[in-house]
Amino acid sequence: MTDLVLLNGLPGVGKSTVAAVWAARRPGTLCLDMDVVRTLVSGPAGETAGLARALGLAMAAEHLRGGRDVVVPQLVARTDQVRRLTDVAQDAGARLVHVVLEAPPEVVAERVRADAAAHRADLDPARTAAYAAGLASVARLPGVLRLGAVDVTDTVDALGRLLAEGP
Repeated sequence: MTDLVLLNGLPGVGKSTVAAVWAARRPGTLCLDMDVVRTLVSGPAGETAGLARALGLAMAAEHLRGGRDVVVPQLVARTDQVRRLTDVAQDAGARLVHVVLEAPPEVVAERVRADAAAHRADLDPARTAAYAAGLASVARLPGVLRLGAVDVTDTVDALGRLLAEGP
């Protein structure tokens, strides 16, 4: 079965890194990083976020309909956004596999400091706390899986085992 894998988690937990390694192990997989899609739409991020999301969802749908997997490394802290991904997967005859990546707070904080990614420029403790609260709510949805994300290779291997086990 074709999979739409949502790798969810706080900024710095390793979603993009795990997704890139996962996709590299599975040729033909679309690694759909919405932060990258946002850069394709000109204008302030606050004004273009909806357009970028719609574009990303359309890309995912097309790829899934072609019988290919999609991995989305994205902090999704709202249930309506999870629903949109679920709908895309169902409409394409694929399954959504929602995985929350977790790492100790000190590991995540060090990763954020070390990479200084532009899309994290406004990340402060208050925003991180808000993200964590939203993520905690979304992580309680039925069927959500959790994986430790300290070591990339171990995480990708564990993801492979989860997907092989099926729904």
